[in-house]
Amino acid sequence: MDLTKVSVFLVLLFCLLWHSNGRNVSLVMENEVKAATKCNLFRGSWVHDESYPLYEAASCPYIDDKLNCRKNGRPDSDYEKWRWQPYGCSMPRFNAMDLLERLRGKRLMFVGDSTSRNEWESMACLLSTVIPNSKISFNNDGFPLKTFKALDYQASIEYFWAPFLVDFYSNEQGKKIVHLDSVQRNGVYWKGVDILVFESSHWWTHSGTTKEWDMMQIGHRMYAYMDPMKAYKKALNTWVNWVSENINPKESTVFTRTMSSEHYSEEKSKNCYNQMEPFKLSGDLPPVPPQVPMLEYVLKKSKLPINLQYIIRLSDYRVDAHPSVYTTEVTKQQLKNPEANSDCSHWCLPGVPDTWNELLYASLVQSA
Repeated sequence: MDLTKVSVFLVLLFCLLWHSNGRNVSLVMENEVKAATKCNLFRGSWVHDESYPLYEAASCPYIDDKLNCRKNGRPDSDYEKWRWQPYGCSMPRFNAMDLLERLRGKRLMFVGDSTSRNEWESMACLLSTVIPNSKISFNNDGFPLKTFKALDYQASIEYFWAPFLVDFYSNEQGKKIVHLDSVQRNGVYWKGVDILVFESSHWWTHSGTTKEWDMMQIGHRMYAYMDPMKAYKKALNTWVNWVSENINPKESTVFTRTMSSEHYSEEKSKNCYNQMEPFKLSGDLPPVPPQVPMLEYVLKKSKLPINLQYIIRLSDYRVDAHPSVYTTEVTKQQLKNPEANSDCSHWCLPGVPDTWNELLYASLVQSA
């Protein structure tokens, strides 16, 4: 066999192997997606996985200092090494390059309270693992809108502060008003966004000295007090109506997620302070907060499909993953009573919000 024939043979063999390998990879991905669509991604268990975390906190400058638990002195790191495994199926592994291609020329916006910001910072960290710093534009100073942009992809990942979803601002007397029947101000920012991820729940139950609002308003009527769940239902209906009237499902995809878990408890075994492992038994989990069934009830009446990310139960197990006292928010005086002064509502990064984003990515892959 002369050299020319050998060369042709080798080229043909390479092409055959490359095509076969590519087809196999494609089939694996396709089978993963098909398997995932046949099961509930939000029912499963946490599996210890040494390949986690998906990024290092020290290499991600987008984490708020109060959520950078390792930087704040947390001595253990096992809370970073848990992977969510749905029952009966495999979830596509998070692929930052693939997600950036899906977001090319698009906007992804997280809307809600500080736990939504938690998720936005997580997404910025996940995507930055495959983007040179010189190709990133980051604005953390804007209010109510913050942005992370992947310049080569013309992709924008944004966070919009709206803890009640409905309009919330101060009147001329300086009173902070929750406008239960209006999203006119907030909605201006949401129009034209390709992928919206909404969340609102934690601020509705704040009361006493932690209450974040002074009055609630419906039409021209003001309320100094209203049952929190009644107000929450009214606000959700206002938001759902806005989505139905202003979002084109052919152009935009809408997600909402349940609230994430808080682990405040007078029982030391159920308080997040000094916890280093997830709960193992469902009996240890806190009860589902009333905001969750209320959200499910309102979503059933939506004219436009809103995809629910049911993250409450998987987050319930992660009593170990909160900042606790490893945050910039705790003073030396408060450290004398750590159980009472731990942050048991936000999440360390890397950590649980990365899993929420893995589930968001899996949902986007499924729906493509």
